[in-house]
Amino acid sequence: MNTSLLDKKKKYLLGVSGGPDSMALLDMMHEYSICVAHVNYNLRDDTEEDYKVVHDYCIAHSIPFYYKEFTPDDYVRGNFQSVARDMRYAFYQEVYKTEQCDALCLGHQKDDVIETIYMHLERDSHPDYLGIQEVSHRLGMTIIRPLLHVTKQDLRDYCDDHHILFHDDYTNFQTEFTRDRIRNTILNQYTDSQKEELLKKGEEYNKKQALKKQEVDKYLTEPLDYTLVPKELLPDVLYALLKKHIEVSKISHHLIDEIIHQIQSSKPNIQMPIGVNEEFIKEYNNVYIRKSIKQVDYTYRIDHRQNFDCPYFKIRTQGEMNDGIPVKDEDFPLTIRNMRPGDRMETAGGTKKVSRLFINAKIPSPLRRYWPVVLDCRGNILLVPGIAKNKEYLSINPDLFVIK
Repeated sequence: MNTSLLDKKKKYLLGVSGGPDSMALLDMMHEYSICVAHVNYNLRDDTEEDYKVVHDYCIAHSIPFYYKEFTPDDYVRGNFQSVARDMRYAFYQEVYKTEQCDALCLGHQKDDVIETIYMHLERDSHPDYLGIQEVSHRLGMTIIRPLLHVTKQDLRDYCDDHHILFHDDYTNFQTEFTRDRIRNTILNQYTDSQKEELLKKGEEYNKKQALKKQEVDKYLTEPLDYTLVPKELLPDVLYALLKKHIEVSKISHHLIDEIIHQIQSSKPNIQMPIGVNEEFIKEYNNVYIRKSIKQVDYTYRIDHRQNFDCPYFKIRTQGEMNDGIPVKDEDFPLTIRNMRPGDRMETAGGTKKVSRLFINAKIPSPLRRYWPVVLDCRGNILLVPGIAKNKEYLSINPDLFVIK
């Protein structure tokens, strides 16, 4: 066990299934400050045996024990392994917070690393990290895997030598799931040298990824000026940007290709949904990701010259020339609202769509939603603060200022 990852002063949550790997980890760490979480999916008819070995060990060593049981109805939809993993980690997070743990420890071992590397190579996928990391993060938890340099056989031997009871999951020896198929029909035929060759490939890949990450990080700002990013590095920079905001499982090559297609188009502004609550934004040379914003329309009636504050603008009787107009008494009551479709304004250069005025002024799309437009009592647009004035209101002596 890699004890350099652990600290006797910290508290750890252990995810323990009852198999030899996690039971060996539990015994190796029983003198640390720990608590244990065990999940039963009721996928097999002998899961009570899993529960018993974990529960009995915790009782014998006075270790806090947490148990969560699911039924097939809980994971009837979707890929079982993916759904089960999500449910398991959600439960771990619950216990992690309750017990105020510093890290979650899991019993993944060297053979798991080899299987993971093989699976990625078989799929020709390109993950951030090839294999399994000793330290990672998920749902706000630090996750430590101290057994990645120990083989499964070594852990079984440890349990036998130390008289640690465990219970084998017989489905691990079947071929229903991809990982089990790889383990039981392919990798069990590999020699030790072939397995070491896979590990070496993983190490070489991860070294290259680390160097690439250094290059990506040079450009990873938000907002990101995509024109400064070398063309060959742009997919990786966009991937890193997306990963900061949405789940990795939601990021596909197709999504990145579509984003590149959109930002390289002639459109200066783009708003593209990329998740349940996120959208990718292009504003000229800059791109960023934000939470989706619902359109909120507002309208305020102003009966006389006054100082006035609201969430969208301020009214003052003094201010900058670009924000002010000379209002006539017969113009009241004024209406101040955000732009509406079809808004037009009589400017010194002719009739202009307000939407075009925003584009010409390079106002970012999100700001346009709330930018104030000032109308007189007859519905004529008098002022778009900081951008344009009605041709009849160009006086150098404004007395009402609307400040964005």
